[in-house]
Amino acid sequence: MDQPVDGPVDGPAGGPTGVVDARTDRVAQGAVGVALLAAFVFRVPWLVPGLAVVVAAGALGGPRANALHRIYERALAPRLPGPAPVAEGGDVEPPIAASTVRAQDALAAVILAVASFAFLLGIALVGWLLALGEAVIAIVAATTRVHLGDRVRRSR
Repeated sequence: MDQPVDGPVDGPAGGPTGVVDARTDRVAQGAVGVALLAAFVFRVPWLVPGLAVVVAAGALGGPRANALHRIYERALAPRLPGPAPVAEGGDVEPPIAASTVRAQDALAAVILAVASFAFLLGIALVGWLLALGEAVIAIVAATTRVHLGDRVRRSR
């Protein structure tokens, strides 16, 4: 699991404090996973490079540059109550470090770029396997806070 970060959260998509509201990341990762699964089921390979561009922007510019984080921040977060306690003690879910979110976006961008290249070369089987692999990685991150991109970054 990623390391909890002490300090205030500067809005849902992170900011100068270097942390991101966990709900924002969960929604973004879930959206990537569901979109990739839908692309596979409905055979829409052009969605893969589209998502690669979206997550690459987040990897390069941080959570505020990721369109999925911005959509959550502007459309959903104002309509939701604040974070609810996740334990009996009243603790709320800790925010996620922006570096963790960027590492996860970087991993997704690389995997989806390779998948897009496979589609371009006519190797659809490889493209879909990579896209489905990234869907699993994103859904695991959304549901468990285990970010494979952060694990890879830390192991180097």
